[in-house]
Amino acid sequence: MGSIEGETMKYVKTLGVAAVAAAALMAFVGASSASATVLCKTPGTGTPTGTTCPEGWAYPVGTTTHEVNEGVVKLTTEFKNIECSKSEIEIETENLGSETETVRGQVKKLTFQECNCEIKTLNNGTQEFHWISGTHNGTITSTKSEVTAQCSSIFGNVHCIYSTNETDVGDVTAGAEATVDIEGNDIPRLTTNGLCAEKASWDGKYKVESPKPLYFATKT
Repeated sequence: MGSIEGETMKYVKTLGVAAVAAAALMAFVGASSASATVLCKTPGTGTPTGTTCPEGWAYPVGTTTHEVNEGVVKLTTEFKNIECSKSEIEIETENLGSETETVRGQVKKLTFQECNCEIKTLNNGTQEFHWISGTHNGTITSTKSEVTAQCSSIFGNVHCIYSTNETDVGDVTAGAEATVDIEGNDIPRLTTNGLCAEKASWDGKYKVESPKPLYFATKT
């Protein structure tokens, strides 16, 4: 019996150690997924590549990013492929970013013009920027950006509303002339016309008009 009890205690202790290790691992993964980010005026230094924005070179709180489309911007659904010739995005940052938080900001402008459907922005929403480790580039997450599309069809006018929800909408290629590639996203539909597709894909290439240059790092 003593031997069995001893083995049982060892097993319980092993489980306890394993549980603590698992909790520590989850905490580490959670911290890593926070994707610490700083917007920088020059390429970051350190290892991995682009880790540190040199002191005094981070863009301050209140910086406005202004993006203008290059080529056609598309909102693709199973029901209708919407194309627009003009689109602009402006975000005003509300924090500097750091080793523990991403850069986020209110979207001040989100427009789609000269489209084959009537597109209106109901809510500009917010965006977050996330540094891609080992590069000077970043990704963008969009939340509560809400657009309405009214398109003509054989069934009459069809009205659809789509809204982002912590949606990974695209990537930023850093540089003196940074670019934004909005692609590979599924934007969910809000309750509207039954003919509207459940999800839409927003695709377009944008040029960053300001700030210039633009690089991503994880800390200052």
